[in-house]
Amino acid sequence: MAWCAVASVSPAHVRRATASDASALNELMFADPSREAVALAGDAAGAARFQLALLRRTLASDDATVLVLERAGRPIGFAEVASGGDIPPLGVLARTAVHAFGVAGAARAAWRSFSRARVDLKAPADVLHLVELQVHPDARNQGAGSSLLAAVEEEAQTRDKANVSLTTGIDNPARRLYTRHGFSVVAEKRDARYERLTGSPGRVLMVKPLRVTRP
Repeated sequence: MAWCAVASVSPAHVRRATASDASALNELMFADPSREAVALAGDAAGAARFQLALLRRTLASDDATVLVLERAGRPIGFAEVASGGDIPPLGVLARTAVHAFGVAGAARAAWRSFSRARVDLKAPADVLHLVELQVHPDARNQGAGSSLLAAVEEEAQTRDKANVSLTTGIDNPARRLYTRHGFSVVAEKRDARYERLTGSPGRVLMVKPLRVTRP
C-alpha cells in the first residue's frame, strides 16, 4: 500500500515497538533524513546504517522505549523515550560507528561528531526525555505528531515523571508543534562549527511540566 494511502486511513493506534520493527522504523526515519544525521555521518546511506544499528540496540535493550503510531498495520511515526539524554554512551557510539562505517569511516564520523557535542544540552532531573520523534512525510500535518506526544506524556505519567523534555534544532519547524503542546525553551546552545556542518545555528532544550509542584 502506498504511503499516501496509508496516511489517509483511520484509525491509528500506538503500540510498543519490538525488535522486528527496526528496519521499518529506519525506513520511515530516512524517508526524509535530517540534515544533522546526514552531515554527521557523511552521507545519507551511512547515516541510515548507523541509525539502524542504534535502533536495533535500543529495541533489544531496557534502556529506552519506542512507541509506534500505526495505521493499516504500517508504522507512520514513532517516538523514542528514555530517562537520559539524546546521545548514547561513548562506547556504544564507537562500536556502532565502526559497524556502520568501518574503522576509517568511524574516525571521520567521530571528528564530525565533536560539533554535535558542542551543542548538546543535558536533560534535567525527573524527566522522561524524548530522544526521537519521527513522522513519515506523507502522514505529517494530520495529527500524527500530536498523537505521539500524547502517548509520550502518558508514558511519563505512568513512570511518575514530573516533566517531559526534548532537544531540537533552533530552526526546526517542529518547534511549533512542541510549543502548541506546552513545551517551553529553557536552554539554547549555538556553535559556528556546528552551523557550518549542518546548516542549523544550534539546538534548544524544551521542557513540559506534567504536574504542578506545590511549595
